[in-house]
Amino acid sequence: MGQTLTRNAKVKTLYLQGLEGNVAEVEASIFPGLPSFEVVGLGDSSIREAKERVRASIRSCGFTFPNQRLLVNISPAYLHKSGSSFDLAIAMAILLASGQVASRRKNIVIYGELSLVGQVRPVPGSISRLLCLETMDEPVLCIVPSKDMDEAGLLGCDVYGVDTLQESIALVSGDRDVPSVRHVEADEPDLLPDPAPDPQTDISALRGQPDAERAIVLAAAGFHNMLLVGSPGTGKSLSARILQGILPPLSREEKIEILRVESALSVLSKEDVASGARPFRYVHHTCTPTAMVGGGRNASPGEISRALHGILFLDELPEFVPHVLDLLRVPIESGEMVISRNNCTNVFPARFMLVAAMNPCRCGKCMENPSECTCTPSMIASYQGKVSGALLDRMDISCTLNHISEESLLETMKGDFEPKSMYWRRRIEEIWEKQYERCDEAGIARCRNGEMREKNLGEIFRLGQKQMEYAAMAAHQLRLSVRGLQRVVRLARTVADLDEKKDVECEHIIEAISFRLPQWGSNRGG
Repeated sequence: MGQTLTRNAKVKTLYLQGLEGNVAEVEASIFPGLPSFEVVGLGDSSIREAKERVRASIRSCGFTFPNQRLLVNISPAYLHKSGSSFDLAIAMAILLASGQVASRRKNIVIYGELSLVGQVRPVPGSISRLLCLETMDEPVLCIVPSKDMDEAGLLGCDVYGVDTLQESIALVSGDRDVPSVRHVEADEPDLLPDPAPDPQTDISALRGQPDAERAIVLAAAGFHNMLLVGSPGTGKSLSARILQGILPPLSREEKIEILRVESALSVLSKEDVASGARPFRYVHHTCTPTAMVGGGRNASPGEISRALHGILFLDELPEFVPHVLDLLRVPIESGEMVISRNNCTNVFPARFMLVAAMNPCRCGKCMENPSECTCTPSMIASYQGKVSGALLDRMDISCTLNHISEESLLETMKGDFEPKSMYWRRRIEEIWEKQYERCDEAGIARCRNGEMREKNLGEIFRLGQKQMEYAAMAAHQLRLSVRGLQRVVRLARTVADLDEKKDVECEHIIEAISFRLPQWGSNRGG
């Protein structure tokens, strides 16, 4: 019996699992025998469908699809894989194994979706995939869809962007001078996100609401969670939008973290990559648990992760399903959300500022117009009781908004106020830098006051013995929990930063406590 010849080739590819990019090997083997084409390696239906796309693409580009037994393996085979990003790697491995394409490079990393005529299309998860290149010790030839080049420039990766399978073949064959191929070198300067756009609504629009203006500035200065309580039309949603406008622009590191989340859900546009604005996620009260925290069969991030380094705004807070609200408690404290499934565990980031708004009762009139309120005391208690004490305990600032006076109403129609949001944005950026420097001096990871989770807050935030005793005494009298006391101290530190004080004084603690509890309810910590 004559010896049977087997032809083999392999390339590397990058695929997405949750928010993590992973490296896989695509091996192609061609055996003598009846024509067949099988793909193995624990892939779902989207990978099995790749066979027809690859077959059509190879033929459309003028090459011959092997008329023998063809086996493609995607390893590691014990990990579940999904998506269309394996198309380009499968096609290249087949062409290399059949001898129609010759390569002098052993380490080829390639991914992308193929059309039936050989065009290379982008796939979600580009940022996480490209970050995998940092873990590779040996130099590689990395070929990606051309639409991923903006992300590559942000990360400073050495990659080639292609639009067609033919361009990929030219690069693998050693022709680097393809005019249509764009190359980003690793030593090119990193691209920075654009500055944040000018605020759409200026903070001066809050005429006649000095307490609300102070609360918004404090929330932004320390990245504190905030609850806005008031009758309909008092400016709760407006305050949340103003808060977004005074937050400083994203840093490069924050932008990359946000793009990891967004790219896992869809293909990024050029505007998505360049924008320096912080996220603002307006969540409707019909939101499901999976939509809020993430999950699904192929686990994807939810609203709390999409609000990363930005604002998660929950309007009409008592209208949310209590179970959905309770899911926020753990990520608020830990800064991450763990989604466990039978085959894997995914960790999604959850560092966001929670801003919530609610009426004092269902009709919204019990605070300012009790005589016109149609709600009974039991109805009011039931409405307010939909928000658990444990969630209220995690709110650093509770601010009550009232209807403004006649004079303030007249001023709002004149429109001759001086814009102040850009001033506060620059001021808050300076305050954040001071907070980062304080973290550097303490030898801990950089964070803002509202995100501080260290135990020795008195030492880090510069509270004297007198101030700590006063804070403990006030917390005991108000029956605050330990968590509540810590949040008072964090807010007091932000008040001191805003007043440009090096140490936290008792008056800072008093102001922090004044913003601690809503006027309409009791402290229900837990």
